[in-house]
Amino acid sequence: MSGPLVASRPELAVATSLAPLKAGTGTWLLIAGNALTLVAGMLVIVRAGARPGSVVAVEFEEDGGQRRQLLAGGLVFGGLATLGLLMPAFYSDNAFVLTPDLMNGPGMAAAGGWLMAAAALFGSVLAATSQSPKFGRGVLLGLGVAVLGVLLPSQIAAAAVEWLQTDGLSVVATVGAIGLIGTAVWPAGYVPWRQSETKLGTLTTYRSHVVAGVLAILAGITGLLGRAADLVVVERPTDKPITQTDLLILLSRVRPQSYADRLLLPAGLLLLVLGVLLLIKPIAAAVRPALSVGWVAMPLAGLGALDAVVTATNTSTAIRSGTGVVWTVIAVVLAIAAAVFAGAAGGLERDTLEQDEERRTNIVLAAPIVAAAMFAVGAFGLPTMRAAEFAAPGLWQNLRLASWGLLLAVVAILIAIGIATRSRPGRAAMLLLGAAAVVGVHAMEFPLTSARAAGAEVGPGTWLSLACIAALVISAFVALAVRPERR
Repeated sequence: MSGPLVASRPELAVATSLAPLKAGTGTWLLIAGNALTLVAGMLVIVRAGARPGSVVAVEFEEDGGQRRQLLAGGLVFGGLATLGLLMPAFYSDNAFVLTPDLMNGPGMAAAGGWLMAAAALFGSVLAATSQSPKFGRGVLLGLGVAVLGVLLPSQIAAAAVEWLQTDGLSVVATVGAIGLIGTAVWPAGYVPWRQSETKLGTLTTYRSHVVAGVLAILAGITGLLGRAADLVVVERPTDKPITQTDLLILLSRVRPQSYADRLLLPAGLLLLVLGVLLLIKPIAAAVRPALSVGWVAMPLAGLGALDAVVTATNTSTAIRSGTGVVWTVIAVVLAIAAAVFAGAAGGLERDTLEQDEERRTNIVLAAPIVAAAMFAVGAFGLPTMRAAEFAAPGLWQNLRLASWGLLLAVVAILIAIGIATRSRPGRAAMLLLGAAAVVGVHAMEFPLTSARAAGAEVGPGTWLSLACIAALVISAFVALAVRPERR
């Protein structure tokens, strides 16, 4: 529907001139196949479900410990698939094949890309948190096949054609899709953590807390090392010719000063504190929800720092990445690993509860929590500082590597807010306080980095961050003070 010159589908057609192209039989067959798939999906939604008390319903209610497997695999691989779908599948050197761009590309193609990414994100969350393991397996299997169906043709075309280059970040989606399929087809009889007695379940839960805490501590330490080390260094290039810009930078003997890595300090300290608290057995279960959302502070700070490195190294070949980049990447990876084990511990905790315990929704939380969600979108979507010669990364414009950190943070906070409404009071409060800590790290961007631009002023993102923190803290106190009503 976007036209062959702007559709960026090299696996289907590549124009060789500006002459108008006509749709062939294959085009109509492709549209018909997509339409039939959409109709089939709608029919399945209408017919979904099983009569209560039937054999099918009982079979779908069986667990056998599979929910923990779906929780870990669904969230991890679903997140990877979503992240990869937001990246271009290839870069093009051909004027007749444009590089895919979800932000500035044709409307229909961009809408389809965003819809696919949203489906991968919310579908994986739905499957990971489903009460029915078989339903979750089916959703993960469908998501994995769909992601591969969208990406593989473009990636194969990029690998086979000279004037196309595969984007390494889009391969993350392929890995995520394979992981989703693997999680779905993993033998139902083999589960890493089998249901056992309550004492054994409690012991396994604490072990997950210990692993998550150790990973969080390591993430915090490596984040602090990334802040202490140099992100970029100046050295004479030996692999490329020296340009005039390189010569000026080398002769100036000025050590590059980076401001973007300063957020690694509060992010590292946050993970360090949460990790230490998670090692204290009496309070580990209470602190775990805070780490389940607090881990995102490291990708938020880390991707912002790496974005500055990409910008600096593209300016001159005399500017190279320093050891701080290595520590920052390691910190981000360890934070993600800590999140996985924190989520696994949460699944173990839920499995040790009584099976007949009803979930309760705290309706009183509606007002402050909705306000917090709205403030969060504005806090991460609008710039925290403004200056005449400074363009801050954003979610709707000036999309850069740091933008993905902002997107990941706001999505994690919104998911945490939604889960808090149906969580036990103590767990909900810690989840909201963890989200407030992440917003606090974001709010510190202006006081820590305002010196990088002359005449910098506080932006609306900073004020909305402070408002979001207040709303989240109030919501946490409401969650503790007001008992939720039974549904």
